Amino acid sequence: MFRTVFAALLALACIAAHAERTLPAELSLAEETAALSSAVSTGASIYRHDHAAAVATDAALALRRFKNDKRVRGWVTEEQGDQIVVTFLDATPAALYRVPVTGGAAGTVVALEAPTALSTTETGATTARSLALGSQFDPCSKSYNSVVLPGVTSAEDWVVYLLPGTTKRDLVPIGGAFRVGVKDSKVVSHRGFTRTCIALPSDPRAEALMVTHLLDSVPTEVHVFWSMWANKPIYVATPPAGTIWSVQGDGIRLVERKAGGG
Repeated sequence: MFRTVFAALLALACIAAHAERTLPAELSLAEETAALSSAVSTGASIYRHDHAAAVATDAALALRRFKNDKRVRGWVTEEQGDQIVVTFLDATPAALYRVPVTGGAAGTVVALEAPTALSTTETGATTARSLALGSQFDPCSKSYNSVVLPGVTSAEDWVVYLLPGTTKRDLVPIGGAFRVGVKDSKVVSHRGFTRTCIALPSDPRAEALMVTHLLDSVPTEVHVFWSMWANKPIYVATPPAGTIWSVQGDGIRLVERKAGGG
């Protein structure tokens, strides 16, 4: 507990040190509630799709045919009821394999007899991912994973999250994530979630992680995603007053707010 409080104090000092920069204004209660709800639901969706792609890949690699198939160039995910269907693609792009994932577990890998045309949804998601990966951004990793979700407003057909790839479970690469909005096959919005390539050491003995976030006055969907990925709470300090939040899995809890905030 002492270490958590000490880390929180350091985070508050960091926000004070950056006070000369333009910091986001505190939200009204209604705005804050909506932003937190969106962060939780979107972050959980990002994790479900990313995890589905990972377990589907593991299941497909168990097949010698897939492992030796030089045609495979990537994948696309689509939510269908209680399933997420992961489709592995060739360069066309056309579908080669499909794997249904339910509750985080992969079902039977279906090897298609011949490359099959993508559905309208799969085509749109594949195009959006290609546009996002081709957009200008400063990478924090040699490899990036991508999650494509349908847009939630008429301003965007698709939203693509670019996430730094890592094989180290003891390091959480929270820096370097981007959100790219696509409309009518064009990139219409682009944002990063950090100013640096910060990575959080995740000691197996540590009960939680801590980070200062200066770009929003509440935690974001990326904090939710990485908390679920690391399977640990992440304490997030946000401006303008130095509010402390606990992001634990797909939930966000207010820990401390300075007097006069909110």
